[in-house]
Amino acid sequence: MSQSSLLAWLNKPAIVRSAASLEQSRTPDTGKLPVQITSPAADAEVSQPQPGHSPAADELTSPTPGRRPLPHNVELRSCTQADIPHLKRLTTLLLPIPYPDKFYKDIVNDPVTNSITLLAVWHDDPTSQPKGKGRLIGAIRCRLLEPSTASTEFHSREPTAPVLYLSTLVLLSPYRQHGIATHLLRTVVQKAAEDYGVTRVGAHVWEANADGLAWYRKRGFRETRRESGYYRRLDPSAAVVVERDVSVADFLNA
Repeated sequence: MSQSSLLAWLNKPAIVRSAASLEQSRTPDTGKLPVQITSPAADAEVSQPQPGHSPAADELTSPTPGRRPLPHNVELRSCTQADIPHLKRLTTLLLPIPYPDKFYKDIVNDPVTNSITLLAVWHDDPTSQPKGKGRLIGAIRCRLLEPSTASTEFHSREPTAPVLYLSTLVLLSPYRQHGIATHLLRTVVQKAAEDYGVTRVGAHVWEANADGLAWYRKRGFRETRRESGYYRRLDPSAAVVVERDVSVADFLNA
């Protein structure tokens, strides 16, 4: 991140929002959906997701998360309409509860949601020009919460600016050792802070996802409370609310 970007954030950029992107914090009629960095197994083709398994273990060995450069094989880019079927398949493989069609439609139809959704694509030969299609290996999908909505979700402090809410963060297990999930998170946090004035980041994590909770803690998130019955379709059903402030460290070069 350039010095100009850091200065722009310190000067508190104007907040630009669209109605579609400032969603309510709950998805109607689908139950609560666990925010996980997870994988079904080493084989990406397995059909049954493992809701209690998290990829955090591989990246937790890094003494300074996110300081490793992104591998040359990995491209982080925005999501297009053509990517939606692949993103649906990835999410279905890695998360135990399906998302409604609106969840995916908003990614391409709402400019703000699109700008805070990011894909990780693996290229076997990153030197080829033009780059090939590559393989979708991970993704982060976020949304903005209005201060009034965020205050009901994150009770530790009354927010005065939109909160960046992490809806999903998924990564196939064979690629977890590269710090890709950390780069996905950092890139989206930078974007949301620069463009929309976000000063805080939050998520819900399934209480049984011990590796995921450890992953968030290592990246500066605090566990602020537990919400019983959050994941109605899972057992146990409670979620842990994690959050942290956006800081200057988010704008330092990886």
